[in-house]
Formats: sequence, structure tokens, C-alpha cells
Amino acid sequence: MKKKLGILSLTALSLVLAACGNGGTTADNEEAAKSIKVTVNGELASLDSISSTDSPSQNTISNVMEGLYRPADKGSNELGVAAEEPTVSEDGLTYTFTIRDDADWSNGDPVTAQDFVYTYQKTVTPETIGGNANKFYVIKNAEAIANGEAEPDTLGVKAIDDKTLEITLASPTTYFTDLLATPYYLPVNHNVATELGSDYGTSSENAVYNGPFEVSDWNSTEIEWTLTKNDEYWDADNVDLDQIDWVMSKENSTNVNLFEGGELQYTEITTPYVQEYQDSDVLHIEPKGMIGYMEFNSQSSPTNNVHFRRAISQAYDKEAFVDAILDDGSQAAGGWIPSEFGSDPESGIDFREENGDLMTFDLEAAQEEWALALEELGTDTVEIELLTSDTDTSKATSEYLQAQLQTNLPGLTVTVRNVPLKSRQAITGTGEFDIVYGTYNPSYADPTAFLDYFVTGSSLSSGDFSDATYDELMTEGKTTNALDPAARWDNFLAAEKYLVEDAAAVSPIYQGAYANLIDPNLDNVINQPNGVAQYYRAATYNVAE
Repeated sequence: MKKKLGILSLTALSLVLAACGNGGTTADNEEAAKSIKVTVNGELASLDSISSTDSPSQNTISNVMEGLYRPADKGSNELGVAAEEPTVSEDGLTYTFTIRDDADWSNGDPVTAQDFVYTYQKTVTPETIGGNANKFYVIKNAEAIANGEAEPDTLGVKAIDDKTLEITLASPTTYFTDLLATPYYLPVNHNVATELGSDYGTSSENAVYNGPFEVSDWNSTEIEWTLTKNDEYWDADNVDLDQIDWVMSKENSTNVNLFEGGELQYTEITTPYVQEYQDSDVLHIEPKGMIGYMEFNSQSSPTNNVHFRRAISQAYDKEAFVDAILDDGSQAAGGWIPSEFGSDPESGIDFREENGDLMTFDLEAAQEEWALALEELGTDTVEIELLTSDTDTSKATSEYLQAQLQTNLPGLTVTVRNVPLKSRQAITGTGEFDIVYGTYNPSYADPTAFLDYFVTGSSLSSGDFSDATYDELMTEGKTTNALDPAARWDNFLAAEKYLVEDAAAVSPIYQGAYANLIDPNLDNVINQPNGVAQYYRAATYNVAE
């Protein structure tokens, strides 16, 4: 039974879950014992790894597709469809991989080197460019191809034979194998994708899978979908779960009630439920390399005014926000790059500690910048819209920011617009917004994972920020100083300070945390701080007798 609903009531969501079965509650039924139900707070937008940028889609795809590497515990990665670690040339530019002989797609096709060539070329080709194309710029000619300055077949990716893949980089990249484990680099079956064209990934039937699970019962309009064990997966013997029913639900109260009733085995929660479960063994809080932030439209007034952006960035209390509104293990963001994300190659000091807290709450400084902004804008009053998604956290965040900004910046009126995540992404894609609140959690731990977001032409940035000084610092760090770790690090420290303080292109609010209710019988679900969340390949589920 499929229900096309917006925000589910407790009764409606219970019916949806009941229609999926009563997995995990009957010890006598072996199939049910290996079936779990979980929630996500957004729709599944696509099963195409090339076009997907939202977390629900990337999390799902990561469970049904597998790249050369796959996620492992504690933020690490391990070999996936690659049979062994690559051979790397002396100059650090060329990586040669052998693909496992037993790696197959769910339709029986072998996973080949050509699948990777096709996927990577399509991701950077202007006509089919993916939302994460900039993550491929480390590969030779990728950026030139994306800019229309080179042909796709010049990309530094080559199929030596069916099972041998050669990748040539533009410059040495120390974190390249970590990149290969991210959702961006997951392959598609080139034969199936070519045949289906633009229909690929639009439904569970219009995709094939080479990962631990495969998707069933989903098309682009549905808010629940099912993952079943992929018997063609090369490591299927070590996959314990038979079925995972995913349900999109944004209501914390509904999710908590269903969890208490045994109808959910895994659900994310926020305040006030985190506090209610603080002493319970079903609550699991883990660090997340995620930043909640406000991004400004740098192409239209008034948000293209740097004094306006600086005023906004200093006019709200981040510490009070995480303590009073979130209270879920999150912490105030000191900058665009989170804590425990990387350390100085010489001193070992954490990036966040070394670069300090940037653009903190400072009412006097905020109002000074506000006066300068109003003078340059030639007005005493300004009306802006704050665009967010419609999750509980987004609503609470937007209401807090609205109150703080209107109180602390006289003459400012903030209208909040909460829309579904897919709608928010569509709106920002048109550039028709003032400020957007969102979250960003890249899949690998290197400063470039965050800083590349704002380089000129980035497909990730909604505000079309472009600044020659910032671009120069990033180029030096990624090319000129690529083999000089200390100089590279200094470039990135300077780039973040310039981005947040001088240009004020983004206002980091908080660093997030995973706060999940997990059935005590469900173990080994992987949540990477900077990577895939809800990864179930190694998960086990044992019903108590």
C-alpha cells in the first residue's frame, strides 16, 4: 500500500509501516527477524549517483551501489569492488586498479572498468554535469571538460581492459582514495544507463545495483522505499539483513512513538527527545562533520552587500542556539570547517583550534556593519526572506534566527519560508532567494571538502559566490603547494578566514551530531562523521528470544 502524503500523522505513518510488515518483532519468522524499518527526514530524489546531491538519496545509493572502496567503521574506508590496493606511479599521479572478478550488477552484468569511465565522464560533461562535478577536478582534464574547454574522452580515466582501470590525476592528491569511497564516485552500469537515458534512476526498476542491497517499490513520487539483500553482491555472505524499509518522516513525535511501539528500529531525533532519552541505552550520539549554515545570494541586493552579510553573521548567538534550541550534542560552529576534521601536518593542532572562532556573536560589531550596510543601500529598512526546508530542525532554526536578527538589527524584517527539501533545492537553483539555511556534510576529511564549496563556478554553492582572492588561495593550496603539506595547510587556513570574515559569503551556525534511537538488537550500523550515514552492509539484527 502506497500513500502519497506530505507530513505523516502518527496514524497514517503507522499504516504505512504496518503495510511493510512487522519486521523484527517475531522471532519465529526468520525473514521478519532480518527485516528492519528506519526513517529519513527527506525524500529519495534519485537513484542516479551522478545527479544526486541530497543526503537521503546519497545515503540510499551508498547502500545499493559500491565503488572501488566502501565505507568502514570509525570514519575509515576499505576495498570495495577493487580487488587490491592500486599501483601508484612514482609521481603520485596515476592509479591503476584491478576490479574484482566476482563483482557483478544485480542483473548479472559484470562490473567493468568501462562502468567507471562512463560514470566519471558523464559527471563532468557539460550537458550531463553532476551536482558534485567539482569533486572530480582532481582528475586530469576534469575541470577543463566541465568548463567546455576539452572533450570528455580526454578525462584522465581509462579502461585498460574490462577489469583494469587507470586514473590519472591533475596533481598529487593525498586524499584521493578517500574520495573514491564517497557517493560521488559510485559507478552506474553503463549499458543500462545508456539504454534508459534520462529515465535512469527515476524508479527502482530503472536502475541496477552492485552493492549490498537493491531498491524495490519506489518511484520519484513515493515517500517510502524498500531495500532488499542483493544476492549478486560479491560479499553477500557477510550481509545479515534481508530487508530495510525506509520511510520519510519529519515528525519527531511520530517517530518516537513508533519506535517505542517497536515499529521502528532506527530513527533520528532532536530536542526535546534527546533530553528525554539521555539516560537510555537506545540513544546513540556520535560526532558529525556537518555544518549548519546560512548562505547568502551574492548576486542580488541586499545580500550582495558585504556589510549586510557581516552584520547578519554577527547578530545572533550561536552558543544560545545550540544550548536552547538543539541541545542534541551539536556545538557552536567556530568556522566553515568543523572541529576534529583535520590537523596541522607539522604541529598536529586541529584546524578549528588553529584558525580560531570566526565571526562570533558580537552585537556592537554587527550593528556597526548594519549601519554601513543601510547607508550603502540608501534605506532605513530592509525586508528579506530566509529559505529553509520543512524539517523540525529547520523550522526551529529559522524561527530562532528570525527572532535574533529582527531584534538585533533595527529596521530588518525577516520572512521565513519553509518548504520540502526538493523544493528548497529547486528554488536555490533558480537564484530566486535572499538567504538559505542548510546543512553540509562532505564525504571525506580534508579542508578542500568544505572550501571547494565556494570556489568560482562550484556547482554546490547556491549563492554564486565568486572572489579572485579566495580562488587564488585555493589554487595555490591544491596545485602550487600540493606537495608541500605545511604551505598547503597555510593556504587553507587563510582561505577559510577570508571566506568567513572578509567576504562573509557564509555564516556557519553549528556543527551537528548524530542523535539516533536504535533498537538494542540492531548493531553495527555505520555513521561516518564525514561520509555515509545509515550504512547497513555490516549491520546485524538479532531478535531477543
